[in-house]
Amino acid sequence: MLRRAPSLALAAAVALAACADPVAPPAESPDALLRPDLATGSAVADRVTFDVTFSIPGNTYGNTCGLSAPVTGTGTFQMVNRASQTREGAWRIGFSWSAHGTAAGTDGSQYRFNYTATGKWIDVVDPTVLPVEIELVDHFNLIGEGETADVRLHLHGRFLFDGVDVTPAGDPVIRGGDLACDPI
Repeated sequence: MLRRAPSLALAAAVALAACADPVAPPAESPDALLRPDLATGSAVADRVTFDVTFSIPGNTYGNTCGLSAPVTGTGTFQMVNRASQTREGAWRIGFSWSAHGTAAGTDGSQYRFNYTATGKWIDVVDPTVLPVEIELVDHFNLIGEGETADVRLHLHGRFLFDGVDVTPAGDPVIRGGDLACDPI
């Protein structure tokens, strides 16, 4: 099970909101979902940017990330979520997320990190019904300064999302270590 549920829950909310009729214009909202020109059309896009923090434990308790000490990072996360419906009524829901920032270990080690994830919902009949199957490509890189170890993780595969948890649907490709090493 992966810890991407909060981000995927937001993507699900975007898709579900795309299905709803707007009831009133917002007072001050840059959300594409709530803009009248997009809400009445067949496509909806939403862009959200927020601060992100994470922690990765050091090499204790079987953790295989290769870090000599616990690392904490802070940065900026951006999500772009899209939902559209074809003339035939088929749904297309996709997302593109990215993050970047800095991190530090409790031993004084310094890092920069970047993260990207792109994905789409597979065979969506009704975007209000969960679970959904998603196809996901995910990269997390924690690059150490000097002699400090790097952490690089790549994930590609299909997963089921039930509104809370994400579980593999098939055999995802995972390169670079344990999924616990990708904290975002």
